[in-house]
Amino acid sequence: MPTGIFLIRWDEVEGGKIYLKYPENLEIPNPVVQQITISHNFTESYIITEEKNWNSVSYYNENKEMIIVLVLSRYDDGNDYLEILEKFNKEIDKETEHEKIKEHLETMFHISLDAFRTTDEVITKLSNEVAYLKTKEYDYEVKFDFITKLNHLSVKSKILFLLTINDYLTLKDFEKSIKTSKKWLFNVLETLIKNEVVGYNSKKNIYYLNV
Repeated sequence: MPTGIFLIRWDEVEGGKIYLKYPENLEIPNPVVQQITISHNFTESYIITEEKNWNSVSYYNENKEMIIVLVLSRYDDGNDYLEILEKFNKEIDKETEHEKIKEHLETMFHISLDAFRTTDEVITKLSNEVAYLKTKEYDYEVKFDFITKLNHLSVKSKILFLLTINDYLTLKDFEKSIKTSKKWLFNVLETLIKNEVVGYNSKKNIYYLNV
């Protein structure tokens, strides 16, 4: 989650110097400020800075001669916030007043938080859906296993049922699920192949439905 945003301006004496920041209590090590300043080298560019205790994405605005820095949490990916930084860059290009730029700084920080929450919600939703599908998959596997073991179903029915829920199966796969002699199982498969209900790939040694 983004933790703050700030602007760097060049000072002839101090080098890179923080011009504005939000929130006000945001702690920014001076060595990081200088490193980001030097890395941009006064050219318009995006830079992702990842250190042991620092993660940020920044952009140098040549028109304003300022570096925009979005401070990220340890596990954030700077690439996810390039679009937000680009939008903020366009906004400050239009402003000259200190207070207006400060307002934009706060607004863009909250937009970055909203973007994080949206992404996080999408990931959570997808995770829940995957978990639900895995549960359903397990339920179906249990039900399918129950059906294939029913004694009153014919070998032919079990073969067709298994090929309905699987793209293809080998003879060994059938033997594991269908309790009958290998000879009878093979005979039923041959009949299904002859009637063009089931196909057989001799190279891969697999059976499949002719659909």
